[in-house]
Amino acid sequence: MKLKKYIFLAATVLAMVSCSDDITDPVLQLRHTATLNPVSPSDVVITKDNRSENFPEISWEKANYGAGAVVNYEVTLTNNSNQESTVIGETGDNKLTFTNSEMNSILAKIGAYPGQSNDYTVSLKSKAFDNAQDSASNTVSFKATAYDPNTDNINWPYAYVAVGYPDWDFTKAYLIGDPDGDGVYQGYVQFDNATSYAILDGKDVSKVLASNQTVTDEGKGFVEVTLNPDGSVSQSVPCNTWGIIGDATSGGWSTDTQMEYDENTRLWTVITSLTPNHFKFRANNDWTINYGGDGATEFGLAPSGSDIPVANESAYIVTLNLTNAGKYTYSLEETTIELSSAFMTLPGSYQGWSPEAESAYKVTSEARDFKYTGSGYFDAGTEFKFYDGGTWIGIIGDITWNDDQSKGDFVIGDGANIVIPNAGYYKITADTKKMVASVAKTGWEIIGDALPDGWDKGQLMTYDPATQTWSITATVNDGDLKFRWDASWTINLGGDLNALTQDGPNIHVSAGTYKITLDANNNKATITPA
Repeated sequence: MKLKKYIFLAATVLAMVSCSDDITDPVLQLRHTATLNPVSPSDVVITKDNRSENFPEISWEKANYGAGAVVNYEVTLTNNSNQESTVIGETGDNKLTFTNSEMNSILAKIGAYPGQSNDYTVSLKSKAFDNAQDSASNTVSFKATAYDPNTDNINWPYAYVAVGYPDWDFTKAYLIGDPDGDGVYQGYVQFDNATSYAILDGKDVSKVLASNQTVTDEGKGFVEVTLNPDGSVSQSVPCNTWGIIGDATSGGWSTDTQMEYDENTRLWTVITSLTPNHFKFRANNDWTINYGGDGATEFGLAPSGSDIPVANESAYIVTLNLTNAGKYTYSLEETTIELSSAFMTLPGSYQGWSPEAESAYKVTSEARDFKYTGSGYFDAGTEFKFYDGGTWIGIIGDITWNDDQSKGDFVIGDGANIVIPNAGYYKITADTKKMVASVAKTGWEIIGDALPDGWDKGQLMTYDPATQTWSITATVNDGDLKFRWDASWTINLGGDLNALTQDGPNIHVSAGTYKITLDANNNKATITPA
């Protein structure tokens, strides 16, 4: 009897296991593969006029994996000319829809070029329960011609600066052009790295106008590229700083109001107050490269062109466009955008933390562009904060100093007191949009060919707050020198030591070691053997 009981129990367990297997194993079997439908029409030319219309629908008959199977589809597009592919959609539906503009962007990703017709293949895979994966029973093909929306409003000869040619992306390429019809193509290009490039005809990118061009580390940046009629190519010095300057601006004709570059729009912009006077655009805080009105069109620019008038006193959005295929333009838009305060005070331990007292140093924003600059003398250990119309602004974290602690950068906000570790006269800058600031030793310096660095770099003098004079002991050669403020020629003194004048003549010295003392308040100096 026991043996029969054991045989019965074993049979029961086997039956239970078999039943369990039947319940947990899904029945998954591909009965019909997906089938792609033809793309119709099968030849599409994408243009400015039809870019908002729908591209021909990509659709298919669904795969069949049995009742209850959850099926998803992955659609891939391949450029037959180079075999580059990209997945253009994943869906549980049986179709994908795109506008012509959307498809144009997809084509660019896989090596399409404007004006060129290529063959493309659509392939599809079906996935059930993310376990089974099967290709469709067929692929389908179509022809398409891409276009470049950046050329919509260009009706003059233009060319592409194809970085990394022959592997380049026309949607990211810069355009140079010949709007004057003189055979000279020009335009600005942002080279982020040392690289190579070619220049291709805009109407037929298979036509190379110049090849094997290079950009060095020293030459990278925002650069004007010129293609001459003889096929030669030249590049300007990097123009990584642009500003407006003139009697319409807060800095007059001596100080630039700096603009900011937007990598997406490729425009230089500043929001600032202007008066009914004139201004111009210039690069690198220098007149070597500058633009004014072209004298022919309302917003056209020309190298060294005429002064640009401002009609009304107002805050303006000033925009500079240097990348429109050689046709450089600007815009002036009056705005009600809130400007920054005209100044902030720097109350601190040096004057009893009184923000509105005359003894508080100030940093000013002449352009009302949230960028402030000022200067003052601080004893070692002086603490201060920025004060902006009732708001105290301190330091977040620590000051990051350079090796000799002559310049430090820091983040500002609702933070602690700013501490100056070493005594000195400092230039203080702050940007209350970016919430960053810096302190840097500054003041009067001596400069000239009597000194080791010549007229390129000055030697900073030391300030004595007790006598309010500046001094330095220096070994000089037989030659000339002058005094200048804050490493800039905007304020400089020369001429008779007993009556120094702004922009005065060079001061001649004989070789030797001297103690040089400047009393800038009274325009006097002494040079005595040390």
